[in-house]
Amino acid sequence: MARIQSESLRERAREHYTGEQLDRLAPPHPDAEAIPETEFAADSCRPIVAETDGTVVGWGSVHLDENVLAATFVDPDYAGRGIGRAIVERLETIARREGVARLVVPASLNAVGFYEALGFERQRRTDAGTPDAPEIPAVELAKELD
Repeated sequence: MARIQSESLRERAREHYTGEQLDRLAPPHPDAEAIPETEFAADSCRPIVAETDGTVVGWGSVHLDENVLAATFVDPDYAGRGIGRAIVERLETIARREGVARLVVPASLNAVGFYEALGFERQRRTDAGTPDAPEIPAVELAKELD
């Protein structure tokens, strides 16, 4: 999953970020620690994995304690096939079932249009960087779940 996350960002976000910013967002050689263990172990996190013919082709997660759709990544070799849309729709279903009325997503600049096409609306610009790292522009979007 770390590989999918890194390759997805490196493929789709390179026009939006500098090399240094991209290296922070998507290390060129990610290891298993690139994705925090809490993403899969925390009670409030609901991760899902998308597979095609037994191959992991995407993943995403929702953090119920924060009402945040935290991740949606699709292997670049499988992009454009509706996998990302299916991941988001499944995560929305999980959030609704758990009583979430409004879902927020912090999106990299390359993903803003994707989330807007799924009904999310821009709220504000944010910084996905850390205090010891370069600024990494991002956009927070939100969607009311019916």
